[in-house]
Amino acid sequence: MSNWKHGAPRVAFISGGGSGIGLRLAGALLQEGARVAIFDLHVDESVLADLRGKQAHAGGWVESYTVDITDPVAVTTSMDLATAEVGVPDFAINCAGILRTAEFSELAFETFEQSIRVNLIGSRNFAAGALRHMQPGGHLALVASLAGICGSYTHAAYSASKFGVVGLAEVLRTELTPKGIDVSVVCPGEIHTPMLEEERRTGRLVTEVINEFAGVMPVDKAVDGILAGLRKRQYMITPGFRARLTRAIARKAPGLFHRIIDGKVRQGLAREQRQAAGSKAKS
Repeated sequence: MSNWKHGAPRVAFISGGGSGIGLRLAGALLQEGARVAIFDLHVDESVLADLRGKQAHAGGWVESYTVDITDPVAVTTSMDLATAEVGVPDFAINCAGILRTAEFSELAFETFEQSIRVNLIGSRNFAAGALRHMQPGGHLALVASLAGICGSYTHAAYSASKFGVVGLAEVLRTELTPKGIDVSVVCPGEIHTPMLEEERRTGRLVTEVINEFAGVMPVDKAVDGILAGLRKRQYMITPGFRARLTRAIARKAPGLFHRIIDGKVRQGLAREQRQAAGSKAKS
């Protein structure tokens, strides 16, 4: 296990800790002896029981707080309570997020707005609530996405919100560095989580074809890569070589990246047409 640059967190605040990446991070931190406060719309009792089984082995402690990340007052109130009950956070990571996909011409305003409210405004609310209590030496992390570096087909709402999270992290890093607080922004490619499974079930094949370029990571391997970056307090964390390569091309050679993606779009649309023709022939 890698060493933490400034020691393992003593008190960790994690939003979206009831499932996916947030849940895996909560379990890992508990096993390292952290006191963990989870903020989520709902956390199953079975999930909490499993986490409390991990805390028994390392002296950690976990509490769950029901909160809507889009409600700034509720987030602040919950974090104030967690600080009183669990402790002052020296590490806080916002993992709460949603993914809604559709071509922009078919994307309802309400869906676009919901993505911005959960992913971007939620990040703002989480950061504001945590920073009320975080002291110098602390570490704030926001989970964005590779979609916050480069756009993809049907990801208008998701990419817009995640580009915003990356921009917010850039400003927070600039403002908080003089105060002794480190900032990380996590920009992974696709990870095998329930959110990805839902996209595969309801989304477009062309999106899947495009995203093949950066690859899909198993959740355990992705979380290991995220933790490795967090331990080093890296600013931008992208687990996986292919995802990092995609990020580098998108940022440093946008013209090349656009040519690659345009080719993948043509390939994906062609596959969709063949699939549709095959389905029509069978019927």
